[in-house]
Amino acid sequence: MNLIQQRNLFRSSLKQHYPEREIDDLFKRAIAHFFSWSSIKVGLEPHYVLLHEEEKLLNDLLNELILGCPFQYCIGTSRFMELDLSVGPGVLIPRPETEELIEWVLAEKSASIATVWDVCTGSGCIALALKKAQSDWLIKGFDISKQALAVARKNANDLSLEVSFEEKNVLDWSNNRQQCDLIVSNPPYVLPSEKIKMHTNVLEHEPGLALFVPEEDPLVFYRKIIEIASTCLSKSGCIYFEINPLLVEELIALGKAKGFPTANIKKDIFGKDRFVKFSR
Repeated sequence: MNLIQQRNLFRSSLKQHYPEREIDDLFKRAIAHFFSWSSIKVGLEPHYVLLHEEEKLLNDLLNELILGCPFQYCIGTSRFMELDLSVGPGVLIPRPETEELIEWVLAEKSASIATVWDVCTGSGCIALALKKAQSDWLIKGFDISKQALAVARKNANDLSLEVSFEEKNVLDWSNNRQQCDLIVSNPPYVLPSEKIKMHTNVLEHEPGLALFVPEEDPLVFYRKIIEIASTCLSKSGCIYFEINPLLVEELIALGKAKGFPTANIKKDIFGKDRFVKFSR
């Protein structure tokens, strides 16, 4: 089979799962991952005859994609802020929007920042990207999931970045007298009622623990993190959140009630209110 035939096989096999443009992007990402081929190879060498080993790798991937497995889980990695992070079942796949959160934090960084906490760290993507950009920051990530923490520690080791990770249930967190200058968090924030709009490969494969909150108390994680910040955050410190656009106004009111009267909202690349910064 040649390269264009293989690409067309991806199109015909996955058309019920993805739009054609997304299928073509998956195919280009696949040949880049497996063979380090440029995305333009399909256009430049459409009749390149695949070796048996090359065809098998692509067909094995295609079979997993047909079953609904997310592409990042299939290849075991996810590209995030120029970092190649290990991911797998039980660990949320980093989203492009979260890169915008990190860019905002770095754009507003101050000399007073020394210690940073990434609460609900998952794969460690936020903590590791911040450490890569600011090697002098002391960064710690927290999560309840042993599986996620194992992946985060592997990522830190693979990338040679000194970030520590600690198992902690945020909802049971009591003040342990630790102090920090900055809290960044992308906690669970998806409402169960939003499942109807979500892709099946997310619902069936990514961890619900990292995605969903109770419909009757959707700000449960934000409330607890703000309470933690009220005692652990330095006076000049601030909190950066990724947030469900549906909950922004409620979150701002919560922050003000808990001692963080200044709230700044930032939109994501899709024009949605996606990020909130709190300060005293």
